[in-house]
Amino acid sequence: MSLLNDPEVIAAGDPGGMRAHLEGFSSQLRKAAGIGESCAISRSGSGISSVAVLGMGGSAIGGEFAQGYLYDRLRVPIQVVRNYCLPAYVGPDTLVITSSYSGNTEETLASYSEAVSRGAKPICFTTGGELARRANEAGHDVVTIPPGLPPRAALGYSLVPLLRILGRLGLAPDPISEIDEGIEMAAKLADEYGMAGDLDSNPAKDLAEWLHGYVPVIYGSVPWTSVIATRWCGQFSENSKVVAHANELPEMNHNEIVGWGAHSPLTEMARVVFLCDSEDHTRVARRIEITRESIASTGAEVRSFGSRGASRLARLLSLVILGDFASLYLAVLSGADPTPVRPIDKLKAALAES
Repeated sequence: MSLLNDPEVIAAGDPGGMRAHLEGFSSQLRKAAGIGESCAISRSGSGISSVAVLGMGGSAIGGEFAQGYLYDRLRVPIQVVRNYCLPAYVGPDTLVITSSYSGNTEETLASYSEAVSRGAKPICFTTGGELARRANEAGHDVVTIPPGLPPRAALGYSLVPLLRILGRLGLAPDPISEIDEGIEMAAKLADEYGMAGDLDSNPAKDLAEWLHGYVPVIYGSVPWTSVIATRWCGQFSENSKVVAHANELPEMNHNEIVGWGAHSPLTEMARVVFLCDSEDHTRVARRIEITRESIASTGAEVRSFGSRGASRLARLLSLVILGDFASLYLAVLSGADPTPVRPIDKLKAALAES
């Protein structure tokens, strides 16, 4: 019998309480929608020529998600900046969203300072810290989000207020109806993927069991599911403490597919996942079919997972939630506490000393 069929084993393997964060995601989405509606924004949408989202790790994934979700809906270009410095175009006409859950991320603080020096007036998403101090001192808008979560478990707070603000500024359609369906989807899937369900009836547990002992390789497609592949990769790394890899179609068909050209011990170490959505381009959907067959011929096992729901936002969130729960269960199978990220803490400490 699988360990994942025993709720007591799952609870014991999650002393940091990551499961509670995942099960509470629908509530987080609801609160985030309220924050996006009520937060004070001093600037108007007039004259904005571009959007830059500054952030790292879990604080940046909301911007990446918004970039994909709004691919054909946002009226100006958007770019996520995961760096100390900014692209040359960022200036007074750029809507600069600065996202740091702790408020102390050094790369984000550096790029925030550069944005200010170029005449931008950032909107800051944070729980507090140095970013809130600087923003309040400068009179910049601060969207205060609830503390107490690992940044990777705060996707709703980094995504939904951003979507609402872009809608309020007239840069994109108001997403509230899709957010409502996303909340319903999150609540439904928290029940379906919860720890009480047996392996045979729980897709997240089954996925974790299938991936256990292998390197997860996740492929999405531009623009919808590529960011979700990145999210899955990050969740398997941080929650499950395993090395994972993500890439996107159609680009990987022009390079990485060659690496799957022959059977090898490395291909036997991988389990490959394709993430699919009903809005995938017809040619991309065909590419996924062909690429699946090509990779399977090397001896690697391959699975595909389709999104669920009517609206685009609900569908994409459905895949996010599947990956999140699977990463929790994979951690339990690996004997790893999903919550701590000690190598990151060690790196930050070393940087602070230098």
